[in-house]
Amino acid sequence: MQRSELILFLQNHRLGNLDTEAVRQERNPESVLIGGLPVFLFNLSFDIHDSPVDESISISQVPYGTEIPLHMHNYIEMMFVYRGRCDVTVGGMERMLMAGDLLIIDKETPHAVKQTTQDDYVVNIILKQDFLSPAFLGRLSGQSIISRFMVESLISSRRHNHYLLFASAGVERIAEMVENMMCEFFERDLLSGELIDSYLLVLFSLLIRCTPLQEERAIRQPGSHTCSIIEFMQYIEANYEHCTLPEMGQAFGFHPNYLSSLLKKGTGRSFKQLLQLQRLSQASLFLTSSDLPVPDIAEQVGYSSLTFFYKKFKEIYKVTPSEYREANKRF
Repeated sequence: MQRSELILFLQNHRLGNLDTEAVRQERNPESVLIGGLPVFLFNLSFDIHDSPVDESISISQVPYGTEIPLHMHNYIEMMFVYRGRCDVTVGGMERMLMAGDLLIIDKETPHAVKQTTQDDYVVNIILKQDFLSPAFLGRLSGQSIISRFMVESLISSRRHNHYLLFASAGVERIAEMVENMMCEFFERDLLSGELIDSYLLVLFSLLIRCTPLQEERAIRQPGSHTCSIIEFMQYIEANYEHCTLPEMGQAFGFHPNYLSSLLKKGTGRSFKQLLQLQRLSQASLFLTSSDLPVPDIAEQVGYSSLTFFYKKFKEIYKVTPSEYREANKRF
């Protein structure tokens, strides 16, 4: 299926104007009281034929003209507004989702969906695996303190709110990945499962990229330019071999002590910790993509003491540099 064919497929394969009470009686879901309100346990996912499915990833449409009461799942749910809009109650707050918006709702999180119209196309993507776990997202952090910071921001936001809202209208690649997943899911072909997994990985990479950039506040020094935490970390990434706090402070027009406090407040790490992380991340890249001896790598990333390099590397990666190279060889 091509993306251009998707809207016609969705138009021809959707449910609408369901009798919520009849559906409730038919499926007889359990309910619990949370905050004095009944919350239904909807732990089955359904395909376009309203039949239960049991896949790690499944995709369906939200039925139009149907009020979906307060409920929760034992899986992660992503709601994507393909066209139109959708009003959702989650975390005790009303959220208006517009075309292109993506809402990720954590497990066991009560939420409700108001009636949509025939002009609204809202898709549910159900993730049985925990694709938002630190272990999974950590694989995306790469050899960069910026990407590591973005991953940690996403994980922290999930733990605090139990949902993540991405106002991704205008971010075409995010919509493109969701649409690609839908095309492969609704019209299965050779390697469709593998492609869906790959698109999901790219989707989360794009979401991680935009997370702190949407939320980050600018920092202004009186009489100087405006800068941000991302710019600070970009400087460390570019100058990690010989970077010092006084030099960095001079580059941005901040006193070293003030700059250090900004970094700690914005990232949760000190300048020294960020510098060590970037040096070690770069060392891990050299270990897996080159044949350079370990002492040469240590020197190249800014360590004058090989013993200190070994100590710090093992603190972060839990193995020696040689063991890391052996376990992560790139062919």
